[in-house]
Amino acid sequence: MVTRLQQVVKGAALNFRRTPAEISAAAARLTAREKQVHDKVAAQTQPTFANTIAPLARLENASGGEAALISFLQNVSTDKQVRDASSEAEKALALSRMTSQMRSDVYGSVKKVLDDTQGLKELAPEDRALAESMARQYRRSGLGLSADQRAKLEHTRKRLIELGIEFSRNTNEADGVELFTRAELAGLPDSYFCERATETVDGVEKF
Repeated sequence: MVTRLQQVVKGAALNFRRTPAEISAAAARLTAREKQVHDKVAAQTQPTFANTIAPLARLENASGGEAALISFLQNVSTDKQVRDASSEAEKALALSRMTSQMRSDVYGSVKKVLDDTQGLKELAPEDRALAESMARQYRRSGLGLSADQRAKLEHTRKRLIELGIEFSRNTNEADGVELFTRAELAGLPDSYFCERATETVDGVEKF
């Protein structure tokens, strides 16, 4: 029997008019959906490609686009409340994704699919590659480590997520100005300097 994962998910549209409340609600909906799917996969008594690998792949496909659009607003919105909500949503989604990737019960179901050599042979090559790739991703997330080592890794990954979000927020909100002399901008066409504002610093005109 050949099993093919065939489902096309329509892409989400970028909505610049989303309110902070709508952004928070969307993030909560995505994290709840993620937990629901992972809980169902973890509860499988007889894991197969159809009830384990396929649902996880569809979840990633369906949620990835919307999650990216929610996070993108922090980089482009002119409303600070929207930018802040987007930043917090990205943090919540990243932490939820990290937690899901480190669930040993879900990895147990995925691993059982890989351990079923006969069932694996019956899969289409693409589906078999997907199952192997998914198992590899879980191992890279620390599922092959001891409980103590996983706890340390989880703490480190969580801190990296927090620092990454904080860095992104700081760069987005920065309003500093860098000034350059005409010599430092050598190579730019004369038209670039026409009617461009300048400041005089220590007697030197800078752009």
